[in-house]
Amino acid sequence: MTAPDGEPRRSPSGTFAETPADLAELEELYARVATWVAGLRDRESGGFFYSRSAASTPGFAPDIESTAMAVRVLAAVGPLAELPEEVTRGVVAFLRARQDPATGYFLDADPAMRQQERLRGRALQMATATLARLGSAPAHPLPAVGTADTAHLASPDAFAAWLDARDWTSSWHAQDNLQAQASLIALLPPKDRDALVEVAIDDVAARQDPGTGFAGDGVPYNRLSGSFKFALFCRAFGREVPRAAEIRAAAFEVIRTEDCLDACWLRNPVELLDVVGTQLGGLTEDERRELTAISTANARRFARTDGGFSRHVDASSPSPNGVRLGLGLAEGDMNATVQLVDIVRPTLYRLNGLEAPPLGPLPADAWSGA
Repeated sequence: MTAPDGEPRRSPSGTFAETPADLAELEELYARVATWVAGLRDRESGGFFYSRSAASTPGFAPDIESTAMAVRVLAAVGPLAELPEEVTRGVVAFLRARQDPATGYFLDADPAMRQQERLRGRALQMATATLARLGSAPAHPLPAVGTADTAHLASPDAFAAWLDARDWTSSWHAQDNLQAQASLIALLPPKDRDALVEVAIDDVAARQDPGTGFAGDGVPYNRLSGSFKFALFCRAFGREVPRAAEIRAAAFEVIRTEDCLDACWLRNPVELLDVVGTQLGGLTEDERRELTAISTANARRFARTDGGFSRHVDASSPSPNGVRLGLGLAEGDMNATVQLVDIVRPTLYRLNGLEAPPLGPLPADAWSGA
């Protein structure tokens, strides 16, 4: 449903007269998200914890990813400009304090952050985007491409060798590694940047299955998720996804026939189909309805009683990206919740010609205990 000018219609909060039934059912799952995320704020550091149990268990601390994700969730609750100044200042101070002045990277205390390219790339992208969103900036210069940490980006040949060394037995793992490099590649001069982007797209295209468009191996959702990461990489640099039509057909086959056991497996096809569908001129009405119905049914499986969503159908993931952030209990966690709030919900609304209403307002005492 769209307005006469072609823009998405606003769906008044709490009113679903013009909202497809599946979206109305989806909306019910988000009723307590706003209060849940506010309860994860750490007043002392200004950051956010990964889950409620982490916030109440000694040994766990707020982290960069959870804090950046919390801001994305809060943006769905209402305008960030309406957040208490104490909350905004706290997030900015938390992130700026975690930038390493020697390397420019944003690092948590866990040593894995320094050792893994993927984690450094994710934190760099999330921290810089969050600071910009809050009207701030990093405290120190960003990483300089050309150091030992970025030797794989020194030339097209070096990058091609690095791509070939990825673990392509896991489609998602290999292409997640690729997508995590986007924030660094974007820092390069245009000529160098474009050369590396071409190398990446050509490399993945050469690995694609002609029938599905998927590259690399793994179970069906793993291969779909690899293509999702590749699509994000292409979108970041304004490039088309090779074999988009085959990917669209294969992705629908996966979500129709495979059991969705991870919240990422809910989010990934929604965003993947949005990217390739847009490239192909849009999803059909039947495809939009089917994607909405399947996604709503799957979202219900990840909704937890505390108001958040969990990575797995029966529990949170204690280490969503290789760093232990929680206990793995049957509770909401930041990694799953941000995906369902910031990606799945608004994308499904938009595909149905509607604009997702704010999830707020927060109760007046929402920040009193945080």
